[in-house]
Amino acid sequence: MVAADMSRVQAAVAIRDFQSEDYPAVVEISNLLFPDDPGTVEEAKWDDKHWDADRYVRRKYVAVEPGGAVVGRASFNHIPVAFHPQRFAIWVAVHPEWQRQGIGSVLHDHLLNELRRLDAVALRTWVKESMSETAGWVARRGFKELTRAWESRLDLAAFDRDCFADHWGLPRDIEITSLAEELERSPNALRDMYDLDNAVAPDMPRIDPHTPMSFEMVRDWVLNSPGSEPRAIFFAKAGDCYVALTVLFKSEAQPDVLFTGTTGVLRDYRRRGIAFAIKLRSLEWAKRNGFREVRTWNNTLNEAMLAINVKLGFAKQPPWITFGKDLTRE
Repeated sequence: MVAADMSRVQAAVAIRDFQSEDYPAVVEISNLLFPDDPGTVEEAKWDDKHWDADRYVRRKYVAVEPGGAVVGRASFNHIPVAFHPQRFAIWVAVHPEWQRQGIGSVLHDHLLNELRRLDAVALRTWVKESMSETAGWVARRGFKELTRAWESRLDLAAFDRDCFADHWGLPRDIEITSLAEELERSPNALRDMYDLDNAVAPDMPRIDPHTPMSFEMVRDWVLNSPGSEPRAIFFAKAGDCYVALTVLFKSEAQPDVLFTGTTGVLRDYRRRGIAFAIKLRSLEWAKRNGFREVRTWNNTLNEAMLAINVKLGFAKQPPWITFGKDLTRE
């Protein structure tokens, strides 16, 4: 396309605020771009409805062609688990049939204009390494690679618990239980889980300091979201104290796949085989309940957890790259 034609396409596309009727179109765009990580309209609606808008900013936009069809989407939001009032995550996505026409650039520039009004100082975005064109597009807009995280997948059909006989045992003072079981015993179990997660999270390799997500968002996600599965959240306990956890959650779009959230152990209880044992129990539960696959993500610097996953049989996929942009230098 020549420059004059490019300008006409950019001029013809209108950028407007996201509206509720846009959910099917923006979910379709995401699913076309990330076919291995599909979502559903219901998941997207639930996520927006339960976003803590009193604490965190989130703004969403769409690009619309002259006929009225949504051909791109863009958004920015605070990062609840790494909150800074002037740091935001951003996403830009264009329908495959409308790419290479300057629409992504228009969306990107629109986001930057809005972010400057909020005095933003830093941006974060994520690109899978295999998406080399997208990575190049991001880099040309001033983003720098900050870190990488391996995505790893375990085929549960190949998981054999008997191969790990030496790892099932636990220290005498430790027992493993699930969130579902704990909720039957104590109404405070979810708050205890929240506190444990926030205790172990700062020790994980990260580029931005950990901050606790609001308890209300965590509570809603764990108990009432489309991905909720309290039976698949496991704790290691020493007496009445939670000392380790591993979290699995579901996906509406891939009902036979489980996804891993946090896996962590309190400092005083590490190097005792607890992390391996609790992961084993979560995988056994997943296989016993008919799931096909478990996926996880680990920073490439998290050698201890990566070693556990490799031993368990997780196969590494192309890593996700975290890109950052410093707006104070513009």
